[in-house]
Amino acid sequence: MGQAQDVLAEMLRDDVAPALRELGLKGSGKRYRLPSREYLAEIGIQSSLSSSSEWLKFTVNVSVIHRAGYKELRESRTHLPERPSPNTMYSTSCQWQQRLGKLVDGQDRWWVLDAEGESRQEVAADLVAAVRDAGLPALRARIEGAA
Repeated sequence: MGQAQDVLAEMLRDDVAPALRELGLKGSGKRYRLPSREYLAEIGIQSSLSSSSEWLKFTVNVSVIHRAGYKELRESRTHLPERPSPNTMYSTSCQWQQRLGKLVDGQDRWWVLDAEGESRQEVAADLVAAVRDAGLPALRARIEGAA
């Protein structure tokens, strides 16, 4: 079938992205956002550096960044990207970030895919359920609670 990275890309494109869009998220690939004027409320897929062509391990980060706070932070830290990544912690003063697994059951969670794609459907369904049941409510709570 190819490399494990290819299986992840196909799973995200064909299985995960359409389901996340149905839940109200926008985005593609490894990055999805909940529309908000004041906040960057996103989930980001982060691959493990220990992955290989035969298998890939990934986790999901959930992040809410206050847009004005981040803009102010960038004025003093000019090396920061214009669009922050949900997989990077920039500042506790304008950002909240958590691993999706911790939101589900308090445990860090890493999903695994192999190059044959044997667990692809199961992993996709579990990932979408975790976003629906824990990730989205956390994003909404942070946006609404901060407003």
